[in-house]
Amino acid sequence: MESASIRSGVGLGKWSIYGALFFLISSIVASMVLKGVWAVVGLAYVGAWGGLISPDAIHSLKKRRFWFFLASITVISVLAMGGEETVAVAGFNLSRAGLSAGFGMALRATTIILATTAFARTASIGGLSALFARLGVGEIGFLLGIAVNLVPLMQNTAASALLAMRLRGGFRRKRLEAMKRLVVTILVNALRHSEDIVCAAEARGFGGAQPAACPISITRGDRLLAAASGVFYGAMVLAQVLGAYL
Repeated sequence: MESASIRSGVGLGKWSIYGALFFLISSIVASMVLKGVWAVVGLAYVGAWGGLISPDAIHSLKKRRFWFFLASITVISVLAMGGEETVAVAGFNLSRAGLSAGFGMALRATTIILATTAFARTASIGGLSALFARLGVGEIGFLLGIAVNLVPLMQNTAASALLAMRLRGGFRRKRLEAMKRLVVTILVNALRHSEDIVCAAEARGFGGAQPAACPISITRGDRLLAAASGVFYGAMVLAQVLGAYL
């Protein structure tokens, strides 16, 4: 099975499961705490580290459905929230409070998606299992590792199956039937991949309750990430607090 270290690395060094988990948690917390322009700066920071940890995290932002999702969040917020102050956009008077809330939610969603994608693309099954084994629940870590690793697999399977069906004209007729086939294809591939992982683990005598087989060590990349994030987020929170009082 995989070692407890993260599979990707750059010149800063590889990332252990500690670094990946710290990146995920700190990014989510920052998205909840930072507001306004500081949220934009925080998003840029998460995007920079996410690109270093896993370039696929940045590539996920290029998909049209992602931008459609963000636009939907903003539009729903504008329609749901009223207010006396309005802003003229393309000839429409939109609620300033609704726009502000919509952009805030879009920034928060983008930050969380970036962090989650980077974590899902790089966290190893062995690392998660060894981490949870230290809490006495190694089996849960093993199952969680499988689930996390299935996320990118299901995304790739869905994209490939959808492209294949479009090329064969599968959506021109009986679209409901085509969607059923697409869902079945994704589920079958996911179950097959999970079964392969379990069989490989059993063949190698791997168990979630055996952390000694997958030692976890804090890497240079983990230390740099923790130090940089501590300084950056501390400065952002301080600037946000001072800005509120000035």
